[in-house]
Amino acid sequence: MTIITQTKLDVWAADMHGESTLPTLYDCAPIGKPWASALAEDDGLYIGYGRMASVFPYRVQDCYSRETDICGLDAVILENDHLKAAFIPSQGGKLWSLYDKDADRELLFANHVFRPAYLALRNAWASGGVEWNCGAFIGHHPHTCAPIFTAVIEAENSGLGCPVLRFYAYERIRSVTYQMDFYLPEDAKFLHCRMRVVNDTPEVVPIYWWSNIAVPTNEKARCVVPAVSTYTHHESAIACVDVPIYEGKDITYPTNTSVSRDYFFKTLPDHRKYTSHLDENGYGLVETSTSILKGRKLFVWGRGQGGAKWQEYLCGDDGHGKYGDGRYCEIQCGLAHTQFECLPMPPKTAWEWIEYYGGVSADPARIHGTWDEARAELERCLDDLAPMDAMEAELKDTHKMATSPADRVILEGYGWGALENRRRELEKMPRMTPHLDFGKCGKEQEMWLQLLNTGSLRTADNACPCNAPISYQRGAEWIEKLKAAASGPDRHFWLTHYMLGCAYLAEYELDKAEEALVQSSLLNENAWNTYALAELYRMRHDIVRSARTIAAAAKMAPDDVSLCKMAAKYLLRAGLHEEMRLFVNGLSDEMKQVPRVRLFQAISAVNSGNPELAEEILYANGGLEVPDIQEGEISITDLWFRIQEKKAEREGKTFDRASVRPPKQFDFRMNVAD
Repeated sequence: MTIITQTKLDVWAADMHGESTLPTLYDCAPIGKPWASALAEDDGLYIGYGRMASVFPYRVQDCYSRETDICGLDAVILENDHLKAAFIPSQGGKLWSLYDKDADRELLFANHVFRPAYLALRNAWASGGVEWNCGAFIGHHPHTCAPIFTAVIEAENSGLGCPVLRFYAYERIRSVTYQMDFYLPEDAKFLHCRMRVVNDTPEVVPIYWWSNIAVPTNEKARCVVPAVSTYTHHESAIACVDVPIYEGKDITYPTNTSVSRDYFFKTLPDHRKYTSHLDENGYGLVETSTSILKGRKLFVWGRGQGGAKWQEYLCGDDGHGKYGDGRYCEIQCGLAHTQFECLPMPPKTAWEWIEYYGGVSADPARIHGTWDEARAELERCLDDLAPMDAMEAELKDTHKMATSPADRVILEGYGWGALENRRRELEKMPRMTPHLDFGKCGKEQEMWLQLLNTGSLRTADNACPCNAPISYQRGAEWIEKLKAAASGPDRHFWLTHYMLGCAYLAEYELDKAEEALVQSSLLNENAWNTYALAELYRMRHDIVRSARTIAAAAKMAPDDVSLCKMAAKYLLRAGLHEEMRLFVNGLSDEMKQVPRVRLFQAISAVNSGNPELAEEILYANGGLEVPDIQEGEISITDLWFRIQEKKAEREGKTFDRASVRPPKQFDFRMNVAD
């Protein structure tokens, strides 16, 4: 019998503490980064297509701490006699655990803590489980640490003989909806995942999708995929290299790669698609899908001290606890061959596919034999357990279920889908994906609903400039409505001109943005329009003026931690060390203790000839910890090196970075092997 239940997982979690008060007008690496290519003309990849400079209008989630003092995460359990799947609706519907009852084994890396760091488009991301990313571009998607609509179709209505657990959301940048239906037929040994992305706009839109699967590190495990070559970074460019042997090592064994690396496998055309992580006994997780999901990837943290530090940072274990050492790798699946690209999705189109997740026991001698033997053995197992023609038939047979309303919604997500449907209703347009219930508009949508209904953005709650605006909008439809309001009923309302300026900044229409933001400041100069002007100056490459302007904005709202962190960041970037010192000295005691501010203060101190202050900050209270450390960020490591260099310089000695290893607590270098 298949059942769906709600429970609380025994997981300790960090408090998210809300979102930043600032619009994401700043560059959000790596999504604005260009890539060099050494690919052949017949590779046909969309490298760089869909690249964006920021994730505006989403606000970032960077207010969390390192303390995991919340006991338990609300979960929805889907299980039958063979599998037990635990999903976390508050974290984008992440599959936290997939337990094989027959083998009495966990198939995933099921993290024992929820501890975010800066690895996602909106900053916060937590490791472990399976995360399905439908986003604007490269990276963990905007809903990864946010609630998602969660609904149930009862067994008697699904047409499958079992209940269906459904997650869905409206993606605001691309204006598409995505839907994930999960079910476990009574005798199924694979979790069935039916995915659906809908672009019902009249425009071609760039679409990005990757299913991100974390599996625990096993020294003898092999990742078997249908490929004989892979795309990876090779000599500072994206190149296609052979599989399984690359640089003298068999890279299909994740622990053979010494530094952090992505391998995007060039899956064989007209071949079933799958990925896996199989141990020395031939047992482990396998994922297979219908044909549209052609990309497969292996990500490893590497064997170095920095890679180990990152995993410890995300998992909170020192290698001696009952949960193991917290080390894992990721096997992933995508619409495109690589994560450096989006695919163009035609107007009025739905893309659908099915993924299966489950355990497989294969012949270990063949899995760990030649590469041809390994692929043939896993494909034999899959053909027995999940024939491709049956999966393709299932995709067609479940279309009616996938386009039918759920019986009940058990958790609501954000109200942006409801707002978009209201906009369409007023403009005599059909509702988007009408079988999905997007609930009602909430607090964040209130002023935008007011704009739709009355032509004015003004509400009883948003008139005071001392309060940070709680939401933003982008896109041509909203710009036109803001323009009409700014020249009509809101011509004397600072917030409408500010919102218009921010929307223009997101589109890099800088002259129009300046006009709107200057008008907003003339009507009511405040921290928010001053901050937006600082971003305008940065986009025009005037980093000194930008830094001084954002410092002025921070002084207008001295208790705002988001402004404080950004002001310190920009002062440091501009090299204004004396102004940084004065800025930090003028902060409240609480703001002086913000980890990001202390990091920027320490870097500024060492760069301006005060390594003693930098070292004091670095080692205080057992060592500086920055909760929102960014993937690939080595600022703490570089700070330690700079302090040593300055001290050596004063003593007339030389200091060679290559010959010295930083303390593990400060080593975040992912590209250095032991």
